[in-house]
Amino acid sequence: MNLESLRSLLSFAEEVVTGAGEVTMKYFLKDIKIDRKQDETPVTIADRKTEEYIRGRIEARFPSHSILGEEDGESSGASSYRWIIDPIDGTQSFIRGVPLYAVLLALEYEGEPQLGVIHAPFIGEMVSAATKMGAFYNGTPCHVSSTECLRDAWIQVTDYADLSRHRPDFAKRLLTSSYSCRAWGDAYGYLLVATGRVDAMIDPIMNIWDIAPLKPIITEAGGVFTDLDGMDNAMGTSSLACNSILHKKLMALV
Repeated sequence: MNLESLRSLLSFAEEVVTGAGEVTMKYFLKDIKIDRKQDETPVTIADRKTEEYIRGRIEARFPSHSILGEEDGESSGASSYRWIIDPIDGTQSFIRGVPLYAVLLALEYEGEPQLGVIHAPFIGEMVSAATKMGAFYNGTPCHVSSTECLRDAWIQVTDYADLSRHRPDFAKRLLTSSYSCRAWGDAYGYLLVATGRVDAMIDPIMNIWDIAPLKPIITEAGGVFTDLDGMDNAMGTSSLACNSILHKKLMALV
């Protein structure tokens, strides 16, 4: 894939995610019905309508591309491109009126993620990236932090209790080794890492739509993105995002 094509695809993704954010805002801080999926996680009309909007935009522009979405599953196309949608990452935050939810969109080519976008519409923040093009925060180049010492590091997790259940020893060491371990979490934590405002983000459990945009964003921002076993896996089931020096130190804790 050449850079000109990738630049055009990234621009399209940013435009679509911006529009999707506007869809979410129609329902945010409103009294909407909360349903439960088979795995007992919540879903609302906002999730469904936002994914419907994104799918419609992609299908109109790229009818041969495949699409995988959290709410409506996969539709297969004839090309080697696949879009991956998380219409509202942080639905628990969304339904409680916490403005740190995000719209996520990623594009794979031949199974490898090539671009990713995280957009937090209520607070007006977007980080986006594409392979060999760098990472951008609201259109301006961004970079991970240069923090080298764990004692100085601000660490983010989505849910510390969840980390304790899945990686109990690591969770304890993290609390005693880092300057701060907080749980603003979900995709917004990765946005903060990519812009250098926090030093690391950790999740012990991830789904494909949660993780798909993250590797292009973090690596193009100069960071390292692996799973919690240290594997360079863009579509793994856990995640660790930070700069290269902290990555070695955090993996030693794992």
